[in-house]
Amino acid sequence: MATLTLSDILDDLRAADQVLRKFEQRYWVSSDVFYDLYSQGKLDDGENLEDFSEWAGFYKIKQHREDLL
Repeated sequence: MATLTLSDILDDLRAADQVLRKFEQRYWVSSDVFYDLYSQGKLDDGENLEDFSEWAGFYKIKQHREDLL
């Protein structure tokens, strides 16, 4: 397993933030609220499943990188 450098962590955080902002603007909801609803299964209507899966993935990446930081 590769070790993440501080630079890698910061790069990942910037990239995740850009993607999260894109989804927040598209769906008019913060990533925190989205992820809470998504985790409870309240958003899985199938129509936006691909977007929601990607959004949740980037949210989890951001959380993990923040924990590493």
